[in-house]
Amino acid sequence: MQKIKNLEFLRVLLIIAVLAIHTCASGSFALYKHFPQIDLYKYLHQCFIQTNNAVEGFFIIAGFLLVITFKNTETTANFVKKKYIRFTPVIIFTTLIAIILSAFGILKCRLFGDLLTVLLVNHFGICFATGSLPVLWFTSALFAGLLLYFIILKNFWGKKLYGVLIFLVFASYLILEILQHGLFSHPHRNYYHIFNIGFLRSVGGIGLGVLTGFLYKNHLINKNIQEKFFPKTLYTISEIIFLSGIIWWLFFPHKIFNSIYFVIMFQILLLLFIMKKGYLSEFLNNDIWVKTGKYQYCVYVTHSVIGFVLLNKIWLKHPDFIAIHPFLPIIIANVMMIICGILTYHMVELPCGKYLKEKYEKR
Repeated sequence: MQKIKNLEFLRVLLIIAVLAIHTCASGSFALYKHFPQIDLYKYLHQCFIQTNNAVEGFFIIAGFLLVITFKNTETTANFVKKKYIRFTPVIIFTTLIAIILSAFGILKCRLFGDLLTVLLVNHFGICFATGSLPVLWFTSALFAGLLLYFIILKNFWGKKLYGVLIFLVFASYLILEILQHGLFSHPHRNYYHIFNIGFLRSVGGIGLGVLTGFLYKNHLINKNIQEKFFPKTLYTISEIIFLSGIIWWLFFPHKIFNSIYFVIMFQILLLLFIMKKGYLSEFLNNDIWVKTGKYQYCVYVTHSVIGFVLLNKIWLKHPDFIAIHPFLPIIIANVMMIICGILTYHMVELPCGKYLKEKYEKR
């Protein structure tokens, strides 16, 4: 199946959004949290007030890719093995670095939470414990959601399958609506000891991506009908509108809206991009995004380590520098996070993944 390269553009956009919110606006090492009196950080906090919804985009894309790469002959055990090989080397490396840094007081070590994080079970249904790097709730929720839907794809067919998928997506977002009035914040929070916000986001987003994957894989989007009733210019205008809407939501100030609106916008944008019927989706279907997108996982997993080091070793010790040059910490932090992610990809993810695949995946 031909690779849809413009999806990598979306993932690059989403990881930029994650760096933006964690560097500037929200989280343990965010500049706004420690220097709220600086006008620039106040403004950026307003810009990135709902940038946490970038994670919804990652979940939806993951669900879509799960379906278009799904093979019914693959066993559940092999699927789990592949995901551990894919996810854990970088997490183990980053967690070890975090534990070492905790000895110098740079961050707080939580050994039990770190163990669960490495095992990918810290958000396996509910949040059992938070590790030294709280942002890694995402990797566990992603793994749990993918495993859930893989098992469903293995055991349900036809109308029953679609019924289960629709029920899970609807139920997840409905519970989020009831518990948090549609705001997808506080992913570590558990309600009634059974509903974890991060896991519900994973189930809803991945399920939506899975349904989209079936539309694409089963050719339910008829190309002839598309071309006859929807000219290329209309597709292009739609792509521009929804991409602009996503960028506005992630990077520009606005009042707080129900997060389901972002999910709907991103879902429509995903459909437009996988159809590739407009000029924008065709233009962005480029190898450059594949080359840059391959780093996004390592950047995500490692970026908080850089954030904690800069905060505790430089920013908090030089508040006058921050006040005089508020732009520089943002630039320095993001550049270092990206460089660290690239180096980790080449030095950890790539060689470890290759070694583990050769040793274990074929067994």
